[in-house]
Amino acid sequence: MEDNLTDQQRADQIRDWLGVNGWYLLAGVVLGLAGLFGFRAYQSHGQQQAEKASAIYEELLATVRAKRGTRAAELMQQLATDYKSTPYVDLGRLLMARVSIDEGKPDAAVGYLRQVADGARSREIGDVARLRLGRLLIQEEKYEEALKALVPPRNSALAARYHEVRGDAYSAMGKNAEAASEYQAALKQEDVGVIDPPFVQAKLEEVGNGGPSGVTADDKAAAPAN
Repeated sequence: MEDNLTDQQRADQIRDWLGVNGWYLLAGVVLGLAGLFGFRAYQSHGQQQAEKASAIYEELLATVRAKRGTRAAELMQQLATDYKSTPYVDLGRLLMARVSIDEGKPDAAVGYLRQVADGARSREIGDVARLRLGRLLIQEEKYEEALKALVPPRNSALAARYHEVRGDAYSAMGKNAEAASEYQAALKQEDVGVIDPPFVQAKLEEVGNGGPSGVTADDKAAAPAN
């Protein structure tokens, strides 16, 4: 019986078992250590990538300020190619969208904003990109596209702003009832700090507080009295 084994016999059993299984144990230990060191190396590599991407982004900012458009495009491409796993790619694209607008290239700006809106690593950055995209599409009179982009995000501080801009799209389309509904939704959000409530209220009154589409406050004022 096992309980009656002498110390020598137990030692012989352990030695025999290690002779058969020792390599598996050693391999397991090695793999475990390799995984640990590999994870640390991965973390270190990720930190190095982030630092390099940050430096390129800072250079991109300086290049944009200097109005060196060609160089800025080169740096953006470098970020997108070599550091696509970092958030600096999204930030760079937002910046390049602003540059494109300033240069009178709205289509290029739309392209940058769509890239961020569709693939941002951060939900918050994606929400900002969709909001900017919606506003730009309204400026380009692409109202239906704007409304598709401006689906109000859930549980976001930007929800009120989304409703306001959706109201602007409907207002530009002459759909005053829909615009009023969006302005009212904006004013009812818990976090209205991202909008100017009196200004939104003025927009609401301008479209007639939810009256029939196509009837504005000015139309009502000009209508003959009964």
